[in-house]
Amino acid sequence: MRALDVVKGKKLVLIPPTTTIRKALIIMNNNQFRRLPVANPGSKKLEGIITAMDIVNFIGGGDKYNLIREKHNRNFYHAINDKVKEIMTKDVVTLSENADIDEAIETFLEKNVGGVPIVNKDNKILGVITERDVIKTLIDKIDEDTTIDKYTTKKVICATPGERLKDVARTMVRNKFRRLPVVREEKLVGIITTTDFIKLLGSDWAFEKLKTGNVREITNVRMEEIMAKNVITTNEEAKLKDVAKIMIEKNVGAIPVVDDDNKLIGIITEKDVIRYFAE
Repeated sequence: MRALDVVKGKKLVLIPPTTTIRKALIIMNNNQFRRLPVANPGSKKLEGIITAMDIVNFIGGGDKYNLIREKHNRNFYHAINDKVKEIMTKDVVTLSENADIDEAIETFLEKNVGGVPIVNKDNKILGVITERDVIKTLIDKIDEDTTIDKYTTKKVICATPGERLKDVARTMVRNKFRRLPVVREEKLVGIITTTDFIKLLGSDWAFEKLKTGNVREITNVRMEEIMAKNVITTNEEAKLKDVAKIMIEKNVGAIPVVDDDNKLIGIITEKDVIRYFAE
């Protein structure tokens, strides 16, 4: 099966490179996208991609914070109204229009990406395939008796409720994680994802803080204020197919694994499910 056939009929939203970072945030937030292809508005040729991780990097997690610190002299308001081309990923991992689903799986794992634009020979973008698209397509191929144990990450890097946004952003960028469980005394109390950063930065509250210059009120926000608290969890005896179904139905990219006392013992992600298909 072609990767392009998997996403046939799926909504494709493109933005030109002159789009402001704030506008991109709003589009991502409204559509619940973790990535937006950046393309020439006339030819639809791919020029880059803006991802949720690029946003985390931008607000203090990594080198893209230089746009704020150097070009805009730490003026967050001016920086967020700069063009998206300033922070987009330019060296985009892509698939050809004739690539099959196995090639998509291989790309997700080898390049450590969660979504890949599909382009034709002229680099015109035709669609975007994600890990979740593949899971939806192949879920019936998961053996009913397979448990999550083999696919669960046991040594989990976590955040704490009192950690500041800028510190958690650095941890996520450094480890290339799209989410971190939040724990207190080893027990799960929440989860923070790159999507939460997009929601925060795209909010009217954040925009008002940016306009008045109160940037530190944003970068110093504690995880307990923005983390998701009603976390969907599972146990180590759970079946992989059941967990994959929950990911699809609840629109989540990862599920923490806890014991009977809600102590965090691992996490399973969409990429872990993809590893099953690769085998």
